[in-house]
Amino acid sequence: MILRQQITAARGLLGWSRQKLADKSGVSLRTVARFEGGEGDITSAKLARLEATLHKAGIEFIDGGVLATQLKQR
Repeated sequence: MILRQQITAARGLLGWSRQKLADKSGVSLRTVARFEGGEGDITSAKLARLEATLHKAGIEFIDGGVLATQLKQR
């Protein structure tokens, strides 16, 4: 399972706002903000949608960190 810090880091690497991640993943902005802020839990289905969305954008989740594969190839 990916960590809240990984989601925040992945968004940073992509230059995405929370709103953009919410729009692309179909997970509500409130859920993204609460999870990243440590204020609430997230269902495994929503977390999987966030992970899939970020993966599709070129993010790999590795050992508690993130790797931007698209940026690496440039």
